[in-house]
Amino acid sequence: MKIQQLELQNFRCFEHKIFEFSDQFNVIIGDNGTGKTAFCDAIGLIIAVFIYRLAEIRENTFQDKSRIQDSDIRQVRNQKIEWKLPVGLFCKSIINDVQLQWSTTRINSRINSINQSLNILQFADYLREKVNNSQNINLPLVAYYGTGRLWWKSQNNQALEDNQALEDMRNSPTRQSRFWGYTECLDRRSNLILDWFKFEIRFGEGSVTTHPAILNALSVCQIDNWIEIKYDDREDNLVVRSLDGNSQIFNKLSDGVKNMVAMVADIAYRAAVLNPHLESEAARLTPGIVLIDELDLHLHPKWQRRVVEDLKRTFPNIQFFATTHSEHIIQSLRDGELIDLNNPDLIPADEYENKNIEYITENVMHVPHPYRNERYERMMKTAERYYQMLENANNSSPEELEKLKMELDELIEPYSDDVAYHAFLKMERLARGL
Repeated sequence: MKIQQLELQNFRCFEHKIFEFSDQFNVIIGDNGTGKTAFCDAIGLIIAVFIYRLAEIRENTFQDKSRIQDSDIRQVRNQKIEWKLPVGLFCKSIINDVQLQWSTTRINSRINSINQSLNILQFADYLREKVNNSQNINLPLVAYYGTGRLWWKSQNNQALEDNQALEDMRNSPTRQSRFWGYTECLDRRSNLILDWFKFEIRFGEGSVTTHPAILNALSVCQIDNWIEIKYDDREDNLVVRSLDGNSQIFNKLSDGVKNMVAMVADIAYRAAVLNPHLESEAARLTPGIVLIDELDLHLHPKWQRRVVEDLKRTFPNIQFFATTHSEHIIQSLRDGELIDLNNPDLIPADEYENKNIEYITENVMHVPHPYRNERYERMMKTAERYYQMLENANNSSPEELEKLKMELDELIEPYSDDVAYHAFLKMERLARGL
């Protein structure tokens, strides 16, 4: 499954925008408020049209991630706030080598949404029929990891503490299906990896295909040399093991490592559940789409430089969409993998590929003078203003001079902690008799 093109009309902050994508990795950058999270939500919404039909997911109107909600409508403030309609999302995609196009629209405030997507719905029905007939057809993986993925407690977590709830889940038709791999896949707050392991270990249902797929993915990715993860019933927690054989309770790892280990394990688990016929190679061979909001979340810069290549190597058939503010991640990208929401045109690879951090910060992320901190910049501008005021003092009246002295004192007061800077400017002032 690959998304080739996405067109947005009146979706949140996007009046009209067409995006074209790389087959494997797409990194979205832009100032705060330019729509990075909205972009990921749009991808999730258009995919949900297909996934909800494929897995026969039923949600109420306000939780249905395949429907355009009131909060998705672009708002314009004139004399009052106005909703801009219609809202439309249009997608071109390839799923299992089949070229598909579909859209979801909302034409007014009362009609929630109209799907012009018969071909995608029919294809979802076709795939579901193949699965129900026990045919080994590859299902596309879909997952969305939001900024709250580390600390959010899933709504199902509390239920998993209840033995009866566990028993009900164990016997549910969904749990017995390959479609279990779509559980909360588009809930960007969800992080179910602890629940996956707890459920299987508690009932002795550790799959011969599930765990090897996770181990293979972690071994390929080698996140800080952690290569194995398992659930310890005595600790009631996940435990990880490193290349040198050392073990550590998962919750004691740094936030950055926890994020990456949990995400890689969760993707691999979903791949193994969706495509058990791929066995230990499920993570490597499963196609699909993964959305990651703030890929650099809690990651040390040395990991930021390699995280994109690590994910591409571990999941070569997954198409990733990730947002970031990290110059190190941008530096690691290849041609066609960077989308700048501040720039309507595709950024040429020679603007970021193999460039130094200062160049990327200034020319791609539009931060002036990145080799100087903001305080230094303010001090330089203050000194320039100070000298201009001294130059103008020659033609000033006594009243104007008194006012000027007060303005000069106010100007340099914020930098009184820098003794040399403060003294130098004051000496210049005294030399001019002020």
